[in-house]
Amino acid sequence: MKNYSPNLKPQQIKNYSLIINKGDTLRIISSKMVEKGIIKNKEIFEFFAKFSSFETSIKSGQYNIPGILSIKELLDHLNLGKVVQNRITITEGMNNATFYEILKENKLLSGKLDFKDFPTEGYLAPDTYFYEKGEKRLNLLNRIIKAQSKKINDIWIKRPKNNQLNNSHELVILASIIEKETGDYNELDLVSSVLHNRLRKKMRLQADPTVIYGITQGKKSLGRPLTKSDLRKYSEFNTYIIKGLPPNPICNPGEYALKAAANPANSKFYYYVSNGIGGHFFSKNLAEHNKNVKLYKSLVGKNN
Repeated sequence: MKNYSPNLKPQQIKNYSLIINKGDTLRIISSKMVEKGIIKNKEIFEFFAKFSSFETSIKSGQYNIPGILSIKELLDHLNLGKVVQNRITITEGMNNATFYEILKENKLLSGKLDFKDFPTEGYLAPDTYFYEKGEKRLNLLNRIIKAQSKKINDIWIKRPKNNQLNNSHELVILASIIEKETGDYNELDLVSSVLHNRLRKKMRLQADPTVIYGITQGKKSLGRPLTKSDLRKYSEFNTYIIKGLPPNPICNPGEYALKAAANPANSKFYYYVSNGIGGHFFSKNLAEHNKNVKLYKSLVGKNN
């Protein structure tokens, strides 16, 4: 049988841009491809994806897809992860002001963006995002806000009923403090337990990162150690002075910090101090805490 398919030159082949976000289901992916004109029948695509065991192995990212691919070639393309490297990352604990500068300086994005377009601190989802060249900055920002909103709502709904938080905004505030307090993700729930225990006893949280945010508003690095004078200076974020939580988050917390804020460990700890290697020593009372502070100072002295 003769092949009557036209022998298209490369410049005659239409290419489609497709973005697959982390967490997109097969149904979402197939719907996007129908909308773009990449495929005509999403049921057939979904059937072959499941039949070939490709359903859960499609890689996220931005793809440039030639319009002449068969379904098998298309699935191979998506599973090999042949993505265009247009990506942008918000790290856990990043502040709005920092990400605003990143978006503003990105030459592949388009459209104006003002800092007033940003939500309250804490409502951007730390992650890596793929985007098309020319995508509007505001559209990308809104995708990131939507992702964080979904995470917050999902975690808040599943929280235990016995924690100390009154609403999802308080969840984000506490998660932001936890995010800034420790670089050791194995102890997030322990740090959370200390803060929950202190809230329960109506003790001031005395979290250093809240003092720093009160000084810098997240717009720059403090660039120096905190002083006793800083701890005594009033700001609505200074948890050495105010009771309870500050009015707003102090950074954009990641999913693990949000989960830790909603699900603290069951502990009797009320204090923690740095162990000098990214984690903390935890203690149940002030006497134990003072011993741990002396231990920390001796460790720091040995390393200097």
